[in-house]
Amino acid sequence: MAYLMNQTQKPIQNLLKNFSLGTLSLGANRNGQDSSGLTRMFILKKNGMEYVGQLRISPEDPIVKVEIFNGNYFGEFKQPEVAVLENLTQKVLSKVKKEKEISDIVKALIKDFMECKKLEDTEAEVIEPKSQEEERDIEAMFDRLNREYFNGKINATVRWGRDVKTQNKSGFRYGSYDENKKLIRLHPRLKQSLVPIYVLEFTLYHEMCHQFAPSYKRNGSWQSHHPEFKKKEKEYKNFKDARNWEKNNWHKLLLPANEELEAVKN
Repeated sequence: MAYLMNQTQKPIQNLLKNFSLGTLSLGANRNGQDSSGLTRMFILKKNGMEYVGQLRISPEDPIVKVEIFNGNYFGEFKQPEVAVLENLTQKVLSKVKKEKEISDIVKALIKDFMECKKLEDTEAEVIEPKSQEEERDIEAMFDRLNREYFNGKINATVRWGRDVKTQNKSGFRYGSYDENKKLIRLHPRLKQSLVPIYVLEFTLYHEMCHQFAPSYKRNGSWQSHHPEFKKKEKEYKNFKDARNWEKNNWHKLLLPANEELEAVKN
């Protein structure tokens, strides 16, 4: 059975609009050269399960249609299905509209739909208790930090680093930022439960600061952690706690866990 969300439905009033909807992954655009619309399959991972859905955007009514092909997905929530779909529509559209290959026509359709539905043009904040997988969803974490600290101006991709599975001998590399590729890599050992969420979050925030306050050359040498960078870095709300944890616990991360990152935290 398909569950739909379309433009004709009215917003649900007096309901919590924030949900832990799961980790969202988008499939390829199925419209080919047609720039007037968009069809995308997607997968939601929640509590160890995968749920398949589809987004369709077209100039015809309904402008936006979101379908979930497994009704068991809605059993994950206490809220009504229509409220879950309203939030899911917001989450999917927010991710799709960030993609560079989306046509101007589709972007305009998304904007019109969001204005009509009075949906906030941001991913929903989480109010349910999260699973560990969801807590360490670095894409969602990136989006939230980008909104809260950078006004959405950081343009980068974030990934976990590759698996090396060897013991570090003298130091631990938390993460890196590749300026040319606009790519942030995070050390997979930060997935471990012994690492507080605010330490993982601060590591990501640190790398985002490298794009906000780029390196520059002074007296023949490159300056990465210059005064402007350090000022921005200290704006993170858990800056002192994260630094203290790193100072006292970095040695616990020397031993191999599930994955390892080859790049250095600049």
